[in-house]
Amino acid sequence: MSHLTGNDVDRFLAGEPAACRRAVRHLLAGCLQCQAKLWGPAGLDITLEEDSNPELFQPAVSDEIVERAIAASLREVPRWEEEKHQLSQLLYEARSCPEGILGLQQEGNPDVSGWPLVEGLLVESQEARFRAPERMRILAFAAMVAAQNLDRRQYSSGQISDLCARAWAELANAYRLTHEFEASEDALTRAKTYLEQGTGDPLILAHLLDLEASLRSSQRRLPEAIELLDQVYRLYLQIGDSHLAGRTLISKGVNTAYDDRPYDAAQLFKDALTLLDFDRDPQLVAMGQFSLIHSLANCGKFRQAKHALLKSGLREPFAQEPLNLVKLRWLEGKIHAGLGKLWRAEQVLREVRDRFRRDGQDYDAALVGLDLAQLWLQQGNHAAVRELAKELLQIFSALGIQREGIKAGHYLREASRQEP
Repeated sequence: MSHLTGNDVDRFLAGEPAACRRAVRHLLAGCLQCQAKLWGPAGLDITLEEDSNPELFQPAVSDEIVERAIAASLREVPRWEEEKHQLSQLLYEARSCPEGILGLQQEGNPDVSGWPLVEGLLVESQEARFRAPERMRILAFAAMVAAQNLDRRQYSSGQISDLCARAWAELANAYRLTHEFEASEDALTRAKTYLEQGTGDPLILAHLLDLEASLRSSQRRLPEAIELLDQVYRLYLQIGDSHLAGRTLISKGVNTAYDDRPYDAAQLFKDALTLLDFDRDPQLVAMGQFSLIHSLANCGKFRQAKHALLKSGLREPFAQEPLNLVKLRWLEGKIHAGLGKLWRAEQVLREVRDRFRRDGQDYDAALVGLDLAQLWLQQGNHAAVRELAKELLQIFSALGIQREGIKAGHYLREASRQEP
């Protein structure tokens, strides 16, 4: 858990239940830094304004406020522990139900409610990201509805707002993955509105900025995406979470690669891998390795990329993630092309493009089409390049993607120029 901010301390001293629960959980974990912030000689002085009432901060009054806040928090601890247990049980039972938590809810299970329901739906939504983007959206929408309908007698307004912000952000990301960028923008705006009404948790702020960066990346507004990721990286460092800081560097590396700076991207991926905690998220480490190998190919180091891919064993961690398996196959096609195995590369890229199309991933299919167009130009298949480039121009234009549209236009001009 992140350190308490000045805002956390103010809310804690004011006796707000959500802030008290967060502070007590953090203090019980043994954080000496935050204990000093609350009870050290200068701890309370940092919250004083020039026009503050001096009597409010007399030792006896201060002790009374702190004791009241702690008492309020401790009264919530049993329920908090019970709900954590309910969440674990809910996720366990959902694994044996074909429809997951939504299926359990339809069966009328009385335990499928409250915070455990919202948190469980968010967990399932995130797990569906690489397997079933459409299901991810359904789960995120369900989490949003459940969060907005939480019992305000049982949960504080700040706690509900935090959950609503997270649910709307998850829905925004689901819309992004299905390339519904306008809907994603609207959902992200709603998430920010709830964030302002929440407890001020910096982890939620960092998460929202991270997802906004992902949307800007998909829109190929790369400078904006990289600037947002720099903010996220600084936030995670301030919080003291080097693992999440490493994850942010992977995202920055991906955007740097999109910006045609493969060498800078490779360095970012290397730096990220030194920060990631394998035990905490082995899949993220696998994605970091994949991204580094991909950057080697983008740097023209195809032989090195080939050997690194063979040694990586990435098929095992990606075994349950069909979308990532297809992307791994795409990388193989790019390496074949770089090593001059043009016939083999064409076969693989066609296969990958068809798979993306079947799965409704038209944007990724179009990106593979750019690789095919480049390959066909090398083979002198100008008529095929011309037809493909026209198709890609329409797709990128419909999505409002200029950068890749320019590349498609370049291939169209080259094919038209070279065709007899």
